[in-house]
Amino acid sequence: MMSDAMDIPIIARGRVIMPGDDAVVFKGRGGADFRQADPHKHIHDLVLGDTSRMRDLHDTPMAEIIELLAELGDRLKLDDNELLQESFALALKAGGLAEPILRGVYDALPHMFDAKGMTALVDKTIGLNYLDGWVSSGGDYDSVSIRAVGTRQLHITAGNVPVVAAMTVARAGLTKSDILIKSPSNDPLTANAIARTLIGIAPDHPVTRHIAVAYWKGGDEFMDSQVVRTSRIDKITAWGGMSSVRHIQKFLQPGIDLTALNPKYSMSMVGRETFESEEAMDEAAVGLATLAGFYNQTACANTRIVYVESDTDDESIEKVVALGRKMVAAYDRLPPLLSVPFVTPNRELEAEMAAVALEDDFYHVEGDTLKGGFVVSKFDDRVEFFDKLNNRVVNIVPVDDLNDVLKWCDDTTQTVGIYPESIRSRVLDAFALAGVQRLVSLAGGDPMTVYANSHHMPPGSPHDGIEPMRRSMRWVVDMRPVTHEVALEVAAE
Repeated sequence: MMSDAMDIPIIARGRVIMPGDDAVVFKGRGGADFRQADPHKHIHDLVLGDTSRMRDLHDTPMAEIIELLAELGDRLKLDDNELLQESFALALKAGGLAEPILRGVYDALPHMFDAKGMTALVDKTIGLNYLDGWVSSGGDYDSVSIRAVGTRQLHITAGNVPVVAAMTVARAGLTKSDILIKSPSNDPLTANAIARTLIGIAPDHPVTRHIAVAYWKGGDEFMDSQVVRTSRIDKITAWGGMSSVRHIQKFLQPGIDLTALNPKYSMSMVGRETFESEEAMDEAAVGLATLAGFYNQTACANTRIVYVESDTDDESIEKVVALGRKMVAAYDRLPPLLSVPFVTPNRELEAEMAAVALEDDFYHVEGDTLKGGFVVSKFDDRVEFFDKLNNRVVNIVPVDDLNDVLKWCDDTTQTVGIYPESIRSRVLDAFALAGVQRLVSLAGGDPMTVYANSHHMPPGSPHDGIEPMRRSMRWVVDMRPVTHEVALEVAAE
């Protein structure tokens, strides 16, 4: 067992701690076991503690930090980086993405460190001048200055898509923050490889000296109780399942702020106009296949339920079934970097599909969990197992009016695909108030066009309805004394 496990180091602020006599073997997903130094014995290497040790990062100009991160991005080309090649191989074995999809994700990593994009990201969400110095409020309040100050952060990252690791490292430098990344078991090496690449570039740079990466099992109360203390951590960003969020909440106390990027569910809505022509149905089907299929339906933004404006008589349901068939056929049009058929079936989901197929008065079921499929509800309600939909399987639900869908929307509803565009004006504000965080178009007729339209956002756009980078800062106010006359005026007001 020990010889089959891959050795993974702990990264501790510029130091690489390889597993030695205290090594622990962790069971990774998909049989991808790995060995690491015992994190219990390296807690003081992982946490910073004394905030005065952040002064070096605090005083580093943002221009220098962005230049370093851009150089890091240049080194994150998969074909040229042996560390990334190792993490790619392990993520392929432990994660849920097929090789061409995962390769496409890794090929996108350098673009996340584009200097122009990072500059725009920081300036929009925080303000470069607020990170580099104290900014006067001006006018009647020129004696008041504000600065955005970096914090000590714990990031509990998700491994469904490795871009989270790169995003976390970039955000750390761009907020002048000290971070500890707890890697996930289905991607235990990507953040590690990025941090080690940074060490290879600038081992003594303040950004490098404020990144730590390690793995410990979820639910390890000893580790979490040692790390999550006000003397060691200011902010927590928790990705992933509700169980991990609930677990970490047990250790929260005043002085520690939690940003919970908990699981989201995404859907699409199709208006009645879609069924007026074959051309419209074909275009909608390609859009649905793209939003349901990209990354093989492992992302929060993937459509899992499609609400269609339709009656529930036999003729109307047959049109809905026809849309589902067109969607499944359109999966074959998705390029391999977006989606491919599955190699192994999802037995749990197939059992659910087989069970409802027996209730043919209420459901129509086609397809499987290898090539994809759909379940049409013959009444206006989603299937009970909607939260298990995966493997390019969606539930199509007829509703009399799209506003009826509002009752299923809340803070967990992330991305909503819409078709045709004519329905946007009548759903936009109502669904925004209900909790939806992003509305995108199913139009375009080409998978890459639909994908691009659903992902092309300006730097600094909100994430899951919030601005995580801005929230991760500490905003400090410096109030200097004013003249006697001004003080009297303020007191009079």
